[in-house]
Amino acid sequence: MKLLICGKGGCGKSTVAAMLAVSMQQRGKRVFLLDADESNVGLYRMLGLNIPEPLMDSLGGKKGFQEKTKTSGISLDGRPQLFPQNLKMDELPDKCIASSEGIRVMSLGKIHHFGEGCACPMGRLFRLLFSSLRLEQQDLVIVDTAAGVEHFGRNLDGQCDQILCVVDPSYESIMMAKRVTVFAGEAHLPVSVVLNRVTPESENHLNAALAGVSIIGQLPDSQSIFLNNLKGNPLNAAIPEMESVCDAIEIAWV
Repeated sequence: MKLLICGKGGCGKSTVAAMLAVSMQQRGKRVFLLDADESNVGLYRMLGLNIPEPLMDSLGGKKGFQEKTKTSGISLDGRPQLFPQNLKMDELPDKCIASSEGIRVMSLGKIHHFGEGCACPMGRLFRLLFSSLRLEQQDLVIVDTAAGVEHFGRNLDGQCDQILCVVDPSYESIMMAKRVTVFAGEAHLPVSVVLNRVTPESENHLNAALAGVSIIGQLPDSQSIFLNNLKGNPLNAAIPEMESVCDAIEIAWV
């Protein structure tokens, strides 16, 4: 399964992605966590990892990537054949992979310098990689996206099997979830919501505001997670409420 995690900036996408990866790995899944956010670098710290060489950099950066897609040949669907068809996760370059407790993490690419240009090449790389990647039965790819909905406009979500939108207690996050639901419907993809940083005061309002939306989990406002994120420490708090999220994903998997 290829699961894409989205939401507004600051809602906790990376935190949920990291905790979900740990929980699903503990359930026996082969987890591949793909960092598709060209700005944020906090995902690796949450798992106690150093940032590996981004895949885009391993291809020579944006310029090298553009040259390689010109000379790599054309596949049957008209796309540059940068990767072999039926590419397995084990065949991805080791230098672009960081591992923690059986979870493999890879970054597509980052913006490194002022004035280097937009992130569109990362989106193209994402589509080429995912159109080639073939998963085995227990493989789970979790994609941590950039904030907002640009990935819908670039059709990145169309490469995934399911969309998970993270919602924090804010009006903007609620509105984002409703937009994501519409976009997912247009893409004919199943979408569900995880409520994050839920407090007793916000729980009822969040559920009422998102009536009709598939909510598969409610994660509490955790002081331990807050402090670890503030200090730049790895996440080490177990959130029992994450189990209901994993249950729902496994049901959808079948």
